[in-house]
Amino acid sequence: MSVKQLLKVGSFLIVVLALAELSGCNLCKDEVLEKAVSPDGKWVATTLTRDCGATTSEYMGVNLQDVKQKQLETKNEVFVTKHIHRLHVSWQGNDSLIIDCENCTADDVKKKLERLGPVQIMYR
Repeated sequence: MSVKQLLKVGSFLIVVLALAELSGCNLCKDEVLEKAVSPDGKWVATTLTRDCGATTSEYMGVNLQDVKQKQLETKNEVFVTKHIHRLHVSWQGNDSLIIDCENCTADDVKKKLERLGPVQIMYR
């Protein structure tokens, strides 16, 4: 390939990457592991893993939202931890969520909310 052709290919790749960034293209892969619906059917706690590639650690999290919402939103993440752990989620009544993260250390935990809306979150 000539230098001119390499410059064209390089310019094209830069434009494609810039457009992907501007369009909100997310290179992370989320995998839903489990969903736990509150006893009254109003809330769903979704346990998931997030992998953003070789340069970052894999994360686990719990997303809590109204059962009518179809798409997971990061603003509804109530618990986030680095690396993969045994994570158990259960409901104690309609507005109390229990999260049990086996072998989680304080350094691993990146987000830990005590409440989201009317739902209290307890940790073991």
